[in-house]
Amino acid sequence: MQLFRTLAACSLVVSALAQQSLVQLIQGNPNLTEFESLLKAFPNLYSNLSSASDITVFAPSNAAFAKLNYTVLAPAFDSYNIDFQRELIRYHVAVGVHPSGSFSNGSFSFLHTLLTNQSTTNVTGGQVISVVEQAGNNFVAVSGLGVRAAITDLDVTFNNGVLHIIDTFLIPPPDLTTSSPSFNLTSAPAAFIAAPSILNDYVNVAEDLTIFAPNNAALQSIASSFSSMTVQDFTALVEYHIVPSNTTVYYSANLPNGAVSQNGSIYNTTTLTTLQGGNLTITFIANSLFVNQARIIQEDLLLSNGVLHIIDSVLDPNVTGVAANPENPAPVQVVPGSSLPGNMLPFTTDLPTSTSILFSLVTPTPTMTANGSEATGGGSAATSTGSGPLSTSKGWGERVEVGTGGTGIVLGALIWVLGFI
Repeated sequence: MQLFRTLAACSLVVSALAQQSLVQLIQGNPNLTEFESLLKAFPNLYSNLSSASDITVFAPSNAAFAKLNYTVLAPAFDSYNIDFQRELIRYHVAVGVHPSGSFSNGSFSFLHTLLTNQSTTNVTGGQVISVVEQAGNNFVAVSGLGVRAAITDLDVTFNNGVLHIIDTFLIPPPDLTTSSPSFNLTSAPAAFIAAPSILNDYVNVAEDLTIFAPNNAALQSIASSFSSMTVQDFTALVEYHIVPSNTTVYYSANLPNGAVSQNGSIYNTTTLTTLQGGNLTITFIANSLFVNQARIIQEDLLLSNGVLHIIDSVLDPNVTGVAANPENPAPVQVVPGSSLPGNMLPFTTDLPTSTSILFSLVTPTPTMTANGSEATGGGSAATSTGSGPLSTSKGWGERVEVGTGGTGIVLGALIWVLGFI
């Protein structure tokens, strides 16, 4: 009888917790006091989230706020960029209820978020975050620039969804040009800039793109070939690495993952049509993904308008019969050519070098009213009492000044791409 009473009491507690609202959950969690302060600065958004159905909140912990000043997001908070902060909150809310049991061990799940503003993202259904369960029952959420956030508290339920607490802010993915330095990718995005200008604009803004970008070594190994290409041939080569769509981004979860046994190996293929018009053959074999002959060496790098997969060799629309060979660890080169003297990287002189425009966008005019509520209309400048969006005035550490490179460039470009200035 006593056991029955204990079980009944536990059931009532669980039921009561599940019935609490999002507001009650956050108010009652001592690890979310800073997140609560941020949400209160946007009362309309907070109210909408509290009444929304079937959502999953990835809530930055107090520890995440404590290290905010040492991330690329710092100037957006220091300068009270409330438009950016509002969209940042939306990026931390996924559509649908996603408890930890829905995440696969070793395979990424891609969750669409409430970040849908087309000045911010151009992904059908909203920008995504990716979540995976790793060894030791550890869960990680991955966002733009490859930023990884550990999920420290799982499955905190409320009446219209579930909340997971994360130890690091998620970063809305910027475009290809801005993201590439974080992935040690310089030649491939510069190749898009070297191509006709319409192509460079296209890869950064077109909807639902999947880009297969050769790494620096792949382009370096055939660098001598580019000087002999016509503009038409070069453009076709670049376009052959881009898969357009109006509905689907080909994250790894949408690519073959093994279903057919051939000669004792799991084997599966599919084809994707490129911007150039030719087809790519995507092959899953020996636990690896290939695009034609090229091995995908880094998957699922999120972009503002799709996804980037890095490959180990250059694709050629005129050479499509070379099959994937998982037994050969070396890159398979199908474009004839050789390295330049001194192993120079091709196209890097075409990278943008001026940062003056980017840095002018890092410190916008504050648009916060004196009581910390959201400004209306044009958002005239006003002071804040500290109850609005967060800044270093709360004592979270020394302000990190934007320098002349590295994080400052990425942040400036990030805010420029998001279009909130």
